[in-house]
Amino acid sequence: MDGIRPPVIGLAGPSCAGKNAAGDILARRGFAVIDADKIAHEVLEELKNRILEEFREAAAEKSVSLLRQDGSLDRKALGSLLFADPALLARHESIVYPRITEILGRMIDENRERGVVINAALLHKTPILDRFDFLIFVDAWLPIRFVRALRRDKIPPKRVFHRFQSQKNLFAQYLLKNVDIQRVDNSTTVRALERKLAKLLSRRGY
Repeated sequence: MDGIRPPVIGLAGPSCAGKNAAGDILARRGFAVIDADKIAHEVLEELKNRILEEFREAAAEKSVSLLRQDGSLDRKALGSLLFADPALLARHESIVYPRITEILGRMIDENRERGVVINAALLHKTPILDRFDFLIFVDAWLPIRFVRALRRDKIPPKRVFHRFQSQKNLFAQYLLKNVDIQRVDNSTTVRALERKLAKLLSRRGY
């Protein structure tokens, strides 16, 4: 990338499509790869008291406990509460996304000279999308993703199905944001994915 300013790249895609594999490949090429999901988990703990206060009443109505025995936030229980009610989910996003966006923006600035990749499924829900030069959407054939999920997560097929259903319009949601998006198929091998990413970056002059 001599003489060319390294890009800021968004890395998105549905569950078990291969975002992390793509992130590993880009890290080996010298990019600073930032796991936005990890940042989100840290923000949840940072804002735990506010979240508990905001959703205490709704959790009590559903007999949901939002704390684990060790006092940490039970993200699974919180998710079950929020995803059952779009209004609650919107309230939650209004609390956590500004802080996530702030942290990601700072990390982009700190690593700008080496090139940055932000890895997260739901980048379209944050203003950080405006910082990207382009976005790589990693996808894979649905049956392959299904098998990967069963092997990786060891969860019942019904739960995999519901997870995939919640993400079925993910690519369209990015298109609606009018972002420069490149779709990359990862239905075969990591080696094939590596070649596709190298070709994509080369076409863009990186």
